[in-house]
Amino acid sequence: MQKMASDFEKTNVITKREKIILGSLQKIIINPDNGRVVGIMLRLPGRRKPMVANTSAIVGFGMNFMMIEDMECISMPDEIIRIKEVLDRDVNIIDSTVVDEDKRNLGKVRDYSINLLEMKLARLYVRKKPFVSPFFKNFIISAENIVKIEKKKITVKSGLVKIGKRMRGKVKTPKVAHTKTVHTIKQR
Repeated sequence: MQKMASDFEKTNVITKREKIILGSLQKIIINPDNGRVVGIMLRLPGRRKPMVANTSAIVGFGMNFMMIEDMECISMPDEIIRIKEVLDRDVNIIDSTVVDEDKRNLGKVRDYSINLLEMKLARLYVRKKPFVSPFFKNFIISAENIVKIEKKKITVKSGLVKIGKRMRGKVKTPKVAHTKTVHTIKQR
């Protein structure tokens, strides 16, 4: 089962034990080295700084909520070393430039999906650059084809997207035979 990152926006985070709404999900924290979700960042009402929770604290998902075990699962971002290391790298998937191994710019990430069973990055949804195929405005790249994730740049395997020549002049459209449709009304 997969879920789009954009679907997580403004998702309520609730606790299983206390049965309360803690706050809203601010960010999914993904380790750029392996694509695994290491935690979540959430905004609590009345607090200026966001809080975090490990992936292991996540119990389940609903339409507009994410459930964690209890309030004791949340902490400050610098208290969980693995999450702090990922946050310090300041890598954001959305709006990262996607290039292939041949250094061709393919576009920018507009969204991504998470495999909820494995808690891992599943797919990138990329807005194309003008020189990429004129027939598709966007395309999808499986996370298996990601070579490297860096700050503001994601490198993918070459050959995933065919780069076409720009067409010059007018585009020829096929001729369509027009037929007249005659509607007859029977009179009584």
